[in-house]
Amino acid sequence: MSRQQTPDTDEPTSLAELRDEYPSGWRILIQNESVGYMLDALLDALPGSEFTKSELAREAGVSRQSVYTHLDLLLALGVLTPVENASPERYRVTADSDLLTLLHQVNGLVNERLSE
Repeated sequence: MSRQQTPDTDEPTSLAELRDEYPSGWRILIQNESVGYMLDALLDALPGSEFTKSELAREAGVSRQSVYTHLDLLLALGVLTPVENASPERYRVTADSDLLTLLHQVNGLVNERLSE
């Protein structure tokens, strides 16, 4: 495995460790399996669909704790938006999410290439 020196110390660091420390956007999306499952569930949902945290957990096949842990990321990515004045709290799949649009395109391309 390739090794590099870290800037602050003389300790060697693997490239994988550096990629974990400074992940690309793609790595942020896939570094936690639960985030991938939740994004996959959101890709299956119709734009404008609404979920409670428990419903999203069930649809994604992850624990409610995973949803609680990663909800801020999904909100920051703009794939979910909070529904105002909802009790219990609800979140709506963002209809015009650039990220979901791109993920749909990637999904289509991967499926097309793998079916050739």
